[in-house]
Amino acid sequence: MGSQFLKITSLFMKSSRTGKTSAFTLIELLVVVTIIGIMMSLASTVLRDPGTGRTLDSGVDLMTSMIEEARATAQGNDTYTRLVIVNDPADNGANSRHLRYMVVQMLKRNLKENGTYDGTDVTVQGKWISTSAGVSLPPGIYFSPTYSTSLSWAEGGSNKIGTGLSPVGKKKKARVYYFEFDEKGHFVAPSAGPGSPVQPQRIVLVHARRGSGPGSADGLVPLQQDKQRRPIGAKGLVLWPNGYTTPLRTRTQMFDK
Repeated sequence: MGSQFLKITSLFMKSSRTGKTSAFTLIELLVVVTIIGIMMSLASTVLRDPGTGRTLDSGVDLMTSMIEEARATAQGNDTYTRLVIVNDPADNGANSRHLRYMVVQMLKRNLKENGTYDGTDVTVQGKWISTSAGVSLPPGIYFSPTYSTSLSWAEGGSNKIGTGLSPVGKKKKARVYYFEFDEKGHFVAPSAGPGSPVQPQRIVLVHARRGSGPGSADGLVPLQQDKQRRPIGAKGLVLWPNGYTTPLRTRTQMFDK
């Protein structure tokens, strides 16, 4: 009888230990629930505000590829090209192109008497023609003329991006911002002035909406702002005189004058 009791007790204790190790404690359940809550919160944030992450990165990648297309077109056709960005504040519809639509244009010059032209002379008469249908930045992502300026340490640099009237795939003309490249694919405009060296140029994209009010610039209101009313959702790149680009990695690089 005593041996039977010991056997039963042993089995009960073994069963209890086995049940204890296979079950979750209250603390473990609370930890799991907390982790799931954090993951759901992060997922909802990404879905609600994609411009602060992948969408801005996609915009920078698209801008970089358009610069590369402009440089390749210049080199392949022995002429000047521009990466043109539409600046049309009156265009405020659902499919607005204002500060979002980009297209590469090429300077098609008039031929000389011998049927040739000087590929190094940008003053030769001609017209700018679009080389493709163009593309738009992702929804909610805009090019920012206000923050796209010369780097602070580039002495004598111009803080103004080239502006002017240029055809954008249509017969009528539209006001635009542009970055210009010579026949070797070098970035040549904007510059400090005739004969002056071209300065490295910041190109900044922001996550914003159309409108006005505190912190607005270029007809855009950042979806998130810091204490200086500068956009938190912003990324960009540096366009160097040789035509190459590098990413802007810090807010200081993007916003400091």
